[in-house]
Amino acid sequence: MNIVIQPILASVIDDRWASSVVPPPYDSLTAQERELHLEKHVHSFLHVTRSADASHGHPTEHVRLAAEGNSALSDLITAGAYMPLPEPRLFLQKIEAEGVIQRSIIGSIDLSEVSPMPHEAVHQGRVQALAAHFRQARSMSSPVVVTSRSDDFDLRKLEESDKTALLTSFVATDDTEMSLWEISPDFVIDFEQLYIIDGHHRVAAAREAKFGHLLVAYVPPSELCIGSFDRDIDELEFLPRKTIDELSKWCDVRTSSESESTKPVDKGVLRLRFGDEWYWAERKEITGLDSEFVHGVLLPELFGIHDADDPRVSYRPFSAGVSNSPATIRLAPAELGDVFDVADRSLVMPPKSTYFFPKARSGVLIISC
Repeated sequence: MNIVIQPILASVIDDRWASSVVPPPYDSLTAQERELHLEKHVHSFLHVTRSADASHGHPTEHVRLAAEGNSALSDLITAGAYMPLPEPRLFLQKIEAEGVIQRSIIGSIDLSEVSPMPHEAVHQGRVQALAAHFRQARSMSSPVVVTSRSDDFDLRKLEESDKTALLTSFVATDDTEMSLWEISPDFVIDFEQLYIIDGHHRVAAAREAKFGHLLVAYVPPSELCIGSFDRDIDELEFLPRKTIDELSKWCDVRTSSESESTKPVDKGVLRLRFGDEWYWAERKEITGLDSEFVHGVLLPELFGIHDADDPRVSYRPFSAGVSNSPATIRLAPAELGDVFDVADRSLVMPPKSTYFFPKARSGVLIISC
């Protein structure tokens, strides 16, 4: 059975509100940056979605934050920030950020019939927080990004065709340029299999909340860009020289410069920062993913960290700059083939093994679920 991405009945952000409502991606901001963003942008959709991310703790806290987020959403709708469209449609979206252009088809999939293939495990606390948000709002705005092995759809040609009509074009709060078109009703898009690229927690939470349909953004493989997450390690007392000696059991290590740390690396090569010093570590035996090596060997053996959710470890997109934490581990990006292979074998990568960008945004459109 082919998987059909279905048209959605959506409300779309009004041009007059877009630049103040559509926020940066949640995980591109540190906790402090998120608080500053919320203070500066009183209409930001992050006031809605933070309820799904701000707590992994007690269920009553999930419910309280979800209620706050739902109230923020109601305020935006009452104020006229969204335009309800009269008929279900598929949408073409274009995001221009970080020097990259990404196009996607936005619609929905039937969760009773379709199970997009995952490649990462989920944190149950995050799933429960998101599910509480979904139960309160009964809507979705952050699409789950999916792709396929097929690269038959040329979305640039679709953008330039007579099958699309521009609905809105704006600059988001972080200067990202975004455009949204509705697609003519006769356009059909279907696949043999879909793979989750970004949004594993949203898929699990939508099922937990008993949603029938899932908001998705289909990005063809040729439009996907893959980066990596740095592992920043905090609250440590360690001796860098002793740590480097230990690291030498598995890697050939040499000193590096900070400027060299920003250059692309190949699989099997890690960059590590201890204080102000950078090092280049090439694995002696390359088996498995670099992220598996980091979480299975380096974090437990060098730092005594055995759990990917250990509070001493934080994850930050490589493009976000350099942390002031005591140590950083920087990896080369995984490849799309790794994602397909892991998913096809029903396995999972360690958390934050992939960082696909530009990230899909909340607040561009809303669907009821």
